[in-house]
Amino acid sequence: MTSRCLSLFVGFVVVFVGLVSAVPAGAQDQREIDLIAKLGKEEIARREAAAAAAKEAEHQRLLEEQSRLRAVYQQYLGQARRTAQSAIKQKRKEVTQEQIDRLRRQARQIIDEVNDATKKRVPDELDPVFAELEKLIGLSADELLKSSEALSQARRKLGGNDLDWVDRTAILYALCENDDHAKVIAGNVQHREKLSDDEAMAIDECNRRRLLLGLQPTAIDYKLVECSRDHSKDMVEHNFFAHESPVEGKKTPWDRAKNFGTSASGENIAAGYGSGHAVTMGWWYSPGHLKNMMGRGHKRIGVGQHNKHYTQMFGG
Repeated sequence: MTSRCLSLFVGFVVVFVGLVSAVPAGAQDQREIDLIAKLGKEEIARREAAAAAAKEAEHQRLLEEQSRLRAVYQQYLGQARRTAQSAIKQKRKEVTQEQIDRLRRQARQIIDEVNDATKKRVPDELDPVFAELEKLIGLSADELLKSSEALSQARRKLGGNDLDWVDRTAILYALCENDDHAKVIAGNVQHREKLSDDEAMAIDECNRRRLLLGLQPTAIDYKLVECSRDHSKDMVEHNFFAHESPVEGKKTPWDRAKNFGTSASGENIAAGYGSGHAVTMGWWYSPGHLKNMMGRGHKRIGVGQHNKHYTQMFGG
């Protein structure tokens, strides 16, 4: 009996093995391929999920870091602004408003009268008047830091953080003579992260000179910034240098501004300048560009940089 059962069991195993062996090799290979493919898809999905989670975590870290830096900048800006206002207020005690107004009238008259034939009047006549205004009611970054040891210490504690633009902004605030002007500068701070250092420098320097001359500062119109960048890029990529563009639909500054959903009242262009300060000084010594920068009707501004090409646009 035991022997018969054993024989039957062995026979069953032989039949089973035979059946397994009878499965076509191609089908077995396909099952293995399908299994590997399934496992591969699961592994890819797992890795993609892990990568997405890591990316989101890094994004959140960057947002938190930006938020922390904003708080640092805001705190330092408040301290720098109060210091700058105090320093300029002290300067104004030593000069009369009539003296300031007289110098401003002289400067604006030269700007109104100067042209390409008389452009030497800018360095010969305008610069000395402007330098006197800077001496009487202006403030440099060095003067700002020297006027307060507490501010200098605060700046040193912040280490490698780029605070040059914060110093410039504090000085602009201090130069404002009414709340409307201060609101413009406050609004411009909100755009700072979206500008290159040189774009921001060009706008700040233009506004600093306008404020010293008693003119209203210009508010950043980010659509004009994007429009200016686009024209600078076109000039580089299409190898031209002009206000009139050969690119279809972008012929004039007014066309280009309209394309970006805004309007323009003036445009300056430049090429070959290595910084926002340098390009501003280039425009300052060119009568037509100077008149544009100091135009009384301008309320908005945008500066766009591409390589060493710059476009500066104004809006009413």
